[in-house]
Amino acid sequence: MILWAAGLMAVAAFIVGGIVDYMSLSNQKHQLQGVADRAAIAAAQELIVFKGTDGRVTAVAETFVKANYTRTPQTTSATIVDDGKAVKVTIRAEPQTFFPGPVAQGVKELKVEAIAEIAGGGFVCMVGLSDSEDSTLEMHDKARVTAEKCAIYSNSRSSSSLRLHNSARVKADLVCVAGGVTGPMSAVSPNEPITDCPPLVDPLRDRPEPNVGLLTCSNILGKDNILGKDLTNKDGGLLGVKELLNGGVGGLLKGDLLKKKNLLTDITNGDLVGNLAQGLIVTGKTELSPGVYCGGLNIIGGDVKLKPGTYILNNGGLVVANGGKISGENVGFYLTGALGLSTVQLAPTSTVSLTAPRGGDMAGMLFFEDRSVLFKFPHIVASNDARNLVGTIYLPGNTLEINSTKPIADKSDYTVIIARKFDMKDGPELVLNTDYENSPIPVPDGVGNKSRPMVRLTGEAPKT
Repeated sequence: MILWAAGLMAVAAFIVGGIVDYMSLSNQKHQLQGVADRAAIAAAQELIVFKGTDGRVTAVAETFVKANYTRTPQTTSATIVDDGKAVKVTIRAEPQTFFPGPVAQGVKELKVEAIAEIAGGGFVCMVGLSDSEDSTLEMHDKARVTAEKCAIYSNSRSSSSLRLHNSARVKADLVCVAGGVTGPMSAVSPNEPITDCPPLVDPLRDRPEPNVGLLTCSNILGKDNILGKDLTNKDGGLLGVKELLNGGVGGLLKGDLLKKKNLLTDITNGDLVGNLAQGLIVTGKTELSPGVYCGGLNIIGGDVKLKPGTYILNNGGLVVANGGKISGENVGFYLTGALGLSTVQLAPTSTVSLTAPRGGDMAGMLFFEDRSVLFKFPHIVASNDARNLVGTIYLPGNTLEINSTKPIADKSDYTVIIARKFDMKDGPELVLNTDYENSPIPVPDGVGNKSRPMVRLTGEAPKT
């Protein structure tokens, strides 16, 4: 009886040991495959920049594998295939087993392969540029990004480069993350994000900033050019925010001036999502022309139609709040000024419809932020009616915070967004369409259908 029990225990241990080893080997191979996939991408990236050789791509792949797989000894090789358009990486590693038996004895080597190809000019439509932020793409509960036919890059090298809270979802042709992902990988579809991906250098880094000249203000109002009569003084001049909120020149406010102060107080305590700079304030219906707007353009309950051209916002941004509306075709905004106050602030009740210029030094650029901005103030899009934003939004120095409850840009032919980082609050849906060919708005070099070649994994057999 004792011998039988001992034999039974030995058989059980044999079976359990086999199961443990099988699971261990399966886990090792899965881990090794992930490393091979990323090593192939890193090696294929070399083909875009340099004329590659087998020795060069092998060196890149070996360096990557040694840094990311230390479980057991391994060897790595790489070859250029498909007429120089792809790289095949092969990794052979010693298996790690814990029990003697047929499972351990039957596996002498773990071998995985991965092929990464250069896929022509891929469509890049969203890039978080910063490599130092804890999270370059942060998505809070129920946030959505839909970019089904283009690629999203997150350049942060932290383990939370892409942070997915609760029920956040991303749908994109490719999601390439320089660091890691916090949250469920299954939240990204149709394919899981690629981690440890080579960062994407700013694709618009060589795009010249518009020629703005001496920045002579063109928004000085005369008595025959009054925008929002409820915010003007007795001489027809526009009251500044400082006058309205700090008592004005004459000391204590009373009568109509007090009503005006109360209006601004209500705005700043309610619908306004950012800081209101002391610039042009529009509360009525009007048409504006291109020029330099010192202190920015603040549409507070007004209805503004923009004539085609470039609007230079100097030390003040674009604020649309309190039910304000703004529309314009072939318009571009250049955000500049040493104070860093030139930010986009679109409040929840705002209505926004804009398309970028067709020509000139702002061709294809809807928003262009001065690269030399010193201070960090976020751009905030909280509008629930900003569905037509055609062109490229380029904010290399600051965060773009999206906090709407309705879709953003979903009715645009195409939208490309590049920012220092993205912060998607609870509930917004950002839609990045890719109808480049049928849009009258040109696509800047480096993004959209004019992107540099992309590297992606392929399961096809290579051409040797």
